[in-house]
Amino acid sequence: MLKRQLGTLFLAICLILTTVPTVLGDENTQVENTQVENTQVENTQIITVAGDGSGDYNSDGIDDHVQINQALEEAAKNPGTTVQLKGPFTYDIGDSLLIGSDTTLAGDSDVTIKLAKGLPLWGSRESSIAEKKAMLMIRGSSASNVKIENLTVDGSQSDYYPNIRLGTSSYNMATLINVDGLTIQNVTFQNGCNDAMLISKSSNVMIDTVTVNKPGHDGVYAYHVNGITVKNSTFINRTNSSVRFDSVTDGVVIDNEATTSGGGYAALELQGTLKNIEASGNYFHDLPVPAVIRLNTQETNVNVNDNRIENCG
Repeated sequence: MLKRQLGTLFLAICLILTTVPTVLGDENTQVENTQVENTQVENTQIITVAGDGSGDYNSDGIDDHVQINQALEEAAKNPGTTVQLKGPFTYDIGDSLLIGSDTTLAGDSDVTIKLAKGLPLWGSRESSIAEKKAMLMIRGSSASNVKIENLTVDGSQSDYYPNIRLGTSSYNMATLINVDGLTIQNVTFQNGCNDAMLISKSSNVMIDTVTVNKPGHDGVYAYHVNGITVKNSTFINRTNSSVRFDSVTDGVVIDNEATTSGGGYAALELQGTLKNIEASGNYFHDLPVPAVIRLNTQETNVNVNDNRIENCG
């Protein structure tokens, strides 16, 4: 009897010993698989462009759009890639930089992309929005999940184009059309001949901590956009408006400062059919016209309140 009980106990122990490693093995396999999946999600390729010979693509300060576009073309084939412009360096831009889906264009410290001198005219007053060529544009006819960050974009107006008539659609700094998911963050747009950022037929746009200093026309011109936030930014006008919403749904303008370097127009210009618009917490001051101007609007749920307005029109 005792021998039979001992035999039964021995079998039970063997069963436990043979079963436990299998269970632990399954759990370890699951953990390993999870780690692999997480690695795949978090993995982001970085392609570098440099002016000192240390990049994946290397520029020399002349026609640097060639090398940057080569990097951006490679990025477009590898979703999730960042094209990193190494600094300190000023990149000479004689043609549009074309950004594709799931791509980030970013800069190190002291990186400037500057419009080259001696270029043929880009655009004109008669150009349609689709024809408004710019320093920064979208690759192809559309894109999604595009980021532009940590750059200075210099439109070279006072340096190379002092005789250009401001606000005539010439030499936009950014024309971004048909984008779903656009972030522009920690970017300075300065010394422009026309719009700093013209955004059209797009959705899910975030503009955060941007400085627009002396553009040639609007700071942000959003035309037929669904879902756009402009926040924590500074605008120094000299021709038109800081932020212009024309036919926008779900637009937010919060915690910005808008003023002028002399001349200019409104801090916030509202036009067309507008739905679900909020403008609050902004500081609008020292403008030659009223801080907020409405032109032929059809409005639904438009709230402009709790803004600090001083010395405007």
